[in-house]
Amino acid sequence: MRRVALGLAVVLAAGCSGGGGSGSAGLGSAPSAPPRASSPPPAPTPTPAPIVYAAVGASETAGVGAQDPRDQAWPMVFYQTALPPTAVFYSFGVPGATTQAALAGEVPAALAVRPTLVTVWLNVNDLVAGVSAADYEARLGQLVHALRQGGAARVLVANTPSLDRLPLYLACRTGSTACPFTGAVPAPADLNATVDAYNAAIGRVVQREGATLVDLHAQGEVPDQHPDWVSADGFHPNAAGYAAIAAQFATALKS
Repeated sequence: MRRVALGLAVVLAAGCSGGGGSGSAGLGSAPSAPPRASSPPPAPTPTPAPIVYAAVGASETAGVGAQDPRDQAWPMVFYQTALPPTAVFYSFGVPGATTQAALAGEVPAALAVRPTLVTVWLNVNDLVAGVSAADYEARLGQLVHALRQGGAARVLVANTPSLDRLPLYLACRTGSTACPFTGAVPAPADLNATVDAYNAAIGRVVQREGATLVDLHAQGEVPDQHPDWVSADGFHPNAAGYAAIAAQFATALKS
């Protein structure tokens, strides 16, 4: 912003003349007024600190299923399209991570960089490992509470998308492939009930901790609506799917 300097007032001396008995004339000057002090320049506008973004999650956060996981993972797309160029990005996603594993590894590493923005997508690995919704809620609550840093960081938390139409799950139901589920493969109704219980837990954690929900479940049956968003493994998103997920996080960030 252009600064404006204030000039000093100039006092002109007025000449005065007077007569004397000798006929000589004297020229005098009025005393000058003291100069006014100039106003100080306005203080410069402070430059805001850059956003420090940390992504906490599992295989989706690491970009599994994309042709180029480093550049096509949704956190990288989110960072490149939704955040200013001055932002700094750290990805801590570990394939296979559960909330318990993230509490031990990812969370301390993320807190070490003092993030001001954190994304969390951790649910499917807990679900397929048979973690109860109550235990999941307790661990997720501890995780989000730590990452919030008393309100110093904004935390976006994704819920669980629909899983019952994923090609890998359908293949598991027929016994034609190895499955990620611990124990018996749940029936669709049971799987949906567990997803609903997890999402209710996520909603409660988000509300308690002052976080922001990213409602991936609201996208519906993505494998049916957008089969081109599912990778060849039938479980993870591909590059197009990750781009759509990044857009959901960007929308939540603006809310």
